[in-house]
Amino acid sequence: MMDAARGQRPFFFHHHSGYRRNPFGALDDDEWADVALLPEVVTAVLHHPVHIQLLGPMGVGKSSVLLAIQRELRGRGQQVAYEYIPAGQRSMRTSLSGLDVFCLDEAQRLSWRWRRRLRRAQGRVRLCLGSHADLSAQFAPGAVVTIDLARHVTVAYWQQTLARRLAYFALPDAPAATLSPDAVEFLYTTFGCDLRAGEYFLYEVWQGLATAVPLTAADLQRRLQEVGD
Repeated sequence: MMDAARGQRPFFFHHHSGYRRNPFGALDDDEWADVALLPEVVTAVLHHPVHIQLLGPMGVGKSSVLLAIQRELRGRGQQVAYEYIPAGQRSMRTSLSGLDVFCLDEAQRLSWRWRRRLRRAQGRVRLCLGSHADLSAQFAPGAVVTIDLARHVTVAYWQQTLARRLAYFALPDAPAATLSPDAVEFLYTTFGCDLRAGEYFLYEVWQGLATAVPLTAADLQRRLQEVGD
């Protein structure tokens, strides 16, 4: 089902598997925002005037959910900004002036002075934070809803996330490679809540596809062994 001989390929070789490019390749900012899935547990609290804190280990999808929040609230006409704090940086670059909502990724990297500034801004802008550390002490009692995303990564969530990604890059009206239910189950069993690691693996899988075939758990198992070797 998968072509092991890579060799020299035409530029549009992913068209043979039904996609305009590898659906698990690197995304630009607009693509990432478009494919990001908004979990139901987050949707439920977006309707309430509370701050949101997303917790979870690396790869669980905090950044993607923050981008989905930005997309959703902008669609409602709100002024929303997103900022990612890179390693080694301890301050914010975004001005909160005129914002309705501020989505801050890797918020645990802020220094205590910048956390204090963020606390002072809570009365005039809604905060949506992605963090590896619980920052709920920075909020007034009852002002923030904390969601541990790892608890909500299920087989169904994997299915929804992957289906959204595949649909986004699929060629219109063309047969396309798919993942069978047991393949999704295999990904969940193998990678757990680390969606990012699963997507890296699927990038390699799609790089080896030459036709629009349904991929099974057995196909993924073989490919995983090849990658390991």
